[in-house]
Amino acid sequence: MRARQVVVVAAACLSIWLLAVLVMGTGGGAGGTVVPAMTIPDVSPSVVIIQPADTVDVPDRHGIDPTLLERVAASTVRVRGLDCRSAQFGTGFVVAPDLIATGAHVVAGIAAPIVVVHGTYVSTRVVAFDPVSDLALLRPTGDVELGDPLVLGEPRRGAVGAVLAYGDDDGPVVLPVLVERLIRATGEDIYGQPAGGRDAIELLANIVSGHSGAPVVDADGLVVGILFSRLRGGGSVAYAVQSGELAALIDGLARGEQAAGPCR
Repeated sequence: MRARQVVVVAAACLSIWLLAVLVMGTGGGAGGTVVPAMTIPDVSPSVVIIQPADTVDVPDRHGIDPTLLERVAASTVRVRGLDCRSAQFGTGFVVAPDLIATGAHVVAGIAAPIVVVHGTYVSTRVVAFDPVSDLALLRPTGDVELGDPLVLGEPRRGAVGAVLAYGDDDGPVVLPVLVERLIRATGEDIYGQPAGGRDAIELLANIVSGHSGAPVVDADGLVVGILFSRLRGGGSVAYAVQSGELAALIDGLARGEQAAGPCR
């Protein structure tokens, strides 16, 4: 496989990460070339900035069947809460009858995140929290119907799909997305501490703040990634954690629950 040149420009996240990028083969093969990360001082929160070697336009349509898209949207929720300094908000989605997945940096320092399910405000608690993969799982504190769990799939380079995320609108926005490539992101966790890394996806999509934790779905409605970052300055490059990282977090619940970490 021929590795594409990557220039690491700066870092900052809907979570903070400094990257080394392992360019994966189509379909997630193990071969690739590691491009060392640059250490960038004084990064602002929230976006990993990588300049792709090639320029590709964001797709103007996702091609997902409207009925299928409605089912995915029905299982996508708004997440909000107060941390040590300010109000936080993001997106989440149902992964089990009593579990919602979102970004760890969305709920860091929040004792009882609130999710909005079909217009109803539901109190939850954090039962799994991984600052390295930037993922968290929430469980409602009462009896509530969350909707049908979304099914996880495998990301595929070159595939077109959609991001379903909450911004300022009442319902989730649907944004076409292109899986540009599969990468291995290493460097720091959401608290800026040295960390091992996570499997991620480089996407082309026009996302904004508040979309963190949103599901990235393929043409079959399968969740292939969880959004965590965007290009600072209004660019169309975005990043998602691969679905395999979420599957591992869900499996880890069998070993016990883990509350949210401190504020960032």
